[in-house]
Amino acid sequence: MYHEFYGFREAPFNITPDPRFLFFSDRHREAFNHILFGIRERKGFIQVTGEVGAGKTTVCRAILEELGPEVRTALILLASLSVLSSLLRRIWRGNRAEQALA
Repeated sequence: MYHEFYGFREAPFNITPDPRFLFFSDRHREAFNHILFGIRERKGFIQVTGEVGAGKTTVCRAILEELGPEVRTALILLASLSVLSSLLRRIWRGNRAEQALA
């Protein structure tokens, strides 16, 4: 209904955030740059926190697009502590196995 009225080429609202529509406020730009720095300098795990609707997921998706497919990343949304603990254990075991093979 409003697509024709406003002349939209696509739906402006989706279930998942679309980084093409991200407005970089000062805080969004700061978070974006800090996360990119952490990834590019191999600083380990990076956690993003904030209020619901603040743009955390959209910023993270924009970062994934910025990095491109040549960088191996994982975006974990709504993870519980038990899931994160299990993930960390698996990564630790995997790193130990790689070191043993080297």
